Amino acid sequence: MKDVRLVVPMLAIAASLAACGGGGGGGSAESAVTYTAGSVVQVGTTSYDPDLPAEPTLPSDTQVCATLEANPKLVRRPDGSLPPEADPNKAGAGVAQDPAVINPDQARIQAALDACGAAVDAEVGAKIAAADATATAAQKAAAKPNVNIAGVSGEELAKPAYKASKFAVRLVVNPKGGDGFISGPLTLPSGVTLWIDKGVTLYATRDAKAYVADAAGGKYCANTATSSSKAGSSSNCLPLIGGDNLVNSAVMGDGAIDSRGYAEIVTTDKLYPLMKVDMSCSNTYTAWKSGSQAADGTPCDNGGTIVNLKSSARNMTWWDLAYLGNMVQNGTTGFGSQSNFRMMVFNYAKNLTLYRVTLNNSANFHVVPSGVDGLTVWGVKVQTPSLAAFANPAGNGNPLYTGEVFNEDNVKNTDAFDPGSSSKATSVALTTGSSTKSAAKMSFDGYLKNFVFAYNYVSTGDDDMAFKGSQNPSPAGSGLPGIDGNRDVRSDRKHGMVVAHNHIYYGHGISVGSETNAGVTNIEVYDNSFWDSEEGLRIKSDYARGGEVSNVHYKNICIKNGLNALLFTPYYSTKALPAAGPLFPNFHDITMENVRIQGKTAVKLQGFQANTGGFGNPQFPLVMNMTNVVADSPDEITLTTSDASLTVKGVNLPLIATADNRNVINGVPTKAVDPSKVVDCSKAYVDFPAIGASNFFGSTWDSRH
Repeated sequence: MKDVRLVVPMLAIAASLAACGGGGGGGSAESAVTYTAGSVVQVGTTSYDPDLPAEPTLPSDTQVCATLEANPKLVRRPDGSLPPEADPNKAGAGVAQDPAVINPDQARIQAALDACGAAVDAEVGAKIAAADATATAAQKAAAKPNVNIAGVSGEELAKPAYKASKFAVRLVVNPKGGDGFISGPLTLPSGVTLWIDKGVTLYATRDAKAYVADAAGGKYCANTATSSSKAGSSSNCLPLIGGDNLVNSAVMGDGAIDSRGYAEIVTTDKLYPLMKVDMSCSNTYTAWKSGSQAADGTPCDNGGTIVNLKSSARNMTWWDLAYLGNMVQNGTTGFGSQSNFRMMVFNYAKNLTLYRVTLNNSANFHVVPSGVDGLTVWGVKVQTPSLAAFANPAGNGNPLYTGEVFNEDNVKNTDAFDPGSSSKATSVALTTGSSTKSAAKMSFDGYLKNFVFAYNYVSTGDDDMAFKGSQNPSPAGSGLPGIDGNRDVRSDRKHGMVVAHNHIYYGHGISVGSETNAGVTNIEVYDNSFWDSEEGLRIKSDYARGGEVSNVHYKNICIKNGLNALLFTPYYSTKALPAAGPLFPNFHDITMENVRIQGKTAVKLQGFQANTGGFGNPQFPLVMNMTNVVADSPDEITLTTSDASLTVKGVNLPLIATADNRNVINGVPTKAVDPSKVVDCSKAYVDFPAIGASNFFGSTWDSRH
């Protein structure tokens, strides 16, 4: 693989292109670009979009199953954090914390959710089952090869007949004082809405033991390894809010969820192993499983060095583990990864909604929905790290174990939204409670369908959003992509996959990948702004998890002061190849229209080179049509290009085709373009909304602007 890094003064473009035979394509340099009067779109100001479904709504008071008042002892500080005395540690090494202090609210919230789930199932469960049975029978009768049985559609189940009269559990401020809840993992039942009211914050417990997914199976939480030979994984931990096999479930409200990734980890089991910031550990998993305490000096098996009960160092935080596992252990030795809990994980659902709620400080990914028909994320605010993270009592302003202050680069793997396809599910019972299932089974086909991500504000330490075609629900040999925006598009919208009207701040922008092995196609991305993001528009993969990505359409985009405004690369990482051999990334039929780049930044446009790694593969060029893709300061663009077939019109990026970079450019870049007539970015960049304490820059999102 050979990448050619080009920093080309714009005045030299015409001469260089002429010397290269017009850049591999026909046509002469454009003297001007023609615009239609009144056609310039003002990004970031749209309040209504007829191409989208209707905005979700909060439940009414009459639709509430149960109302729970906040714990009167939990009063949020102005910075958004809980004071140290709210859930203090008992002093001493190897000491079990009091569950009533560390995790006071999980049982009562889950009990309310379970009761509501049972009531919903009793009222509409039979109707849902009957609708699914009828649809499934018809689909089986008409089944063609390589077509999954989807059962009743999410569009049908969105009708009032399939929704219970009472379906919401509401968390509210305590009138006697108290606006916080502390909880361990919660199971969201089918048909139930968790409503977090204005002024309320649901905090995650710091008890590592609460998140252990499967102790018998060796899935231990809060580590960077689970044995001397096995790295950690987020799948070792239960999520704070989880739900599988759901119909018409939601998390919404004007309150907040804070997973406290910044907080010192504790345990309610004195023998459960924890790592300390001096890299020692309190016990080993081997000893813990046998109910014993390993002696000082015993090698750790959780990623640390040795057991040291005499250490006075504080315990690691979740973000300490993330940085250690990703940047230190994995980054230098290839071994190690954090076992941190995710905020929300949902597998197989029809009609799943997140609405207006604020999400802060996840220990790992914030929201991971897989195999969902009808996923709506609307008006949600994600800010990680928030001011609460900087107020972490354990860190005293230097929260990482390295002494480094939080920033967008060291809060690792805190992706905001990672929607994806899932492996094929045939017929499963709905989840009606934490330990109950529906009597009848439902069909789910595993595809991600009818997804709307609209009017959100996102600032986080990793991907702001990433479509992941990681698992293939399609029958073998069908060639059908796991994520396809044209699959079963509902009648209440124009497109099946839409990312529109969002404001993106810190983070890695709107991404496809890195897992694309199941295929991703037909996504509409329009009217979005990026301000100080690390990346703007990105497609990423590699030949350990590559696949086909096509028909991704970007339109009316503003990008300001991004590190990498455009980043399209099939060389994302050097992960080990699967046993069956390489999976080649293939990005094609990508379109960009009316994209404006402001400030100094980098652009990377890469396809996959032929014969890479000695595999004898053909070239898979990046095939992209670029219309009115412009930079306000084109001389400040650092460009990396290779193996790309680009069709350009009204583009002022310094694109040049040479034999070395294996590019074909159809059309000619030109300086005869006025960026202000391409797209209006004058109101695109707004301060992160005032959401009280979560705004760590004060009254505006970033005082530097």
